[in-house]
Amino acid sequence: MIRALGTIALCGAFMLGASSPAVADRPKVQLKIVDAAKGGETSTAWLHCAPVGGTHPNAEEACRLLEAVGGKPARLNVTPDASCTREVKPHAVVVIGRWYGKAVHWAKVFGNDCEMKAATGAVLSL
Repeated sequence: MIRALGTIALCGAFMLGASSPAVADRPKVQLKIVDAAKGGETSTAWLHCAPVGGTHPNAEEACRLLEAVGGKPARLNVTPDASCTREVKPHAVVVIGRWYGKAVHWAKVFGNDCEMKAATGAVLSL
C-alpha cells in the first residue's frame, strides 16, 4: 500500500513537471490593446512579443516600437512632426498586460485618429 502511494505521488510529480515547458513557452510580453472611437467601432487586439504573435495585425512593428521605449506606451512619439487636422473624433485607448514580468496599465484619449497614429504608430494601428 505504501509502495502504491509512493508510485502515485511520483507519477503526480512527473505530470506536474511535464507542464512546466508550457509555462516557459508563454510569451514574455502579453498586451491587450483597445481603441474605442467616439461614435464608431471598438477595435481590440492581443500583442505578444518574445516571441512575436497574437492577433495584432502588425505585431512585429508594434513590438519593435515598444521595445525602443522599454514597454512604456506613454513614451511613444513615432511621428512628432505629423500634420494632423483639428477634427474632433476622440479615440480612447487602453494598453494593459505584462511586459517582461512588469504590469502595464496605460490609457489615453487622443483628439482624433491622426493624433493617435502619430504618437503610437503601429502599436495602435488595429
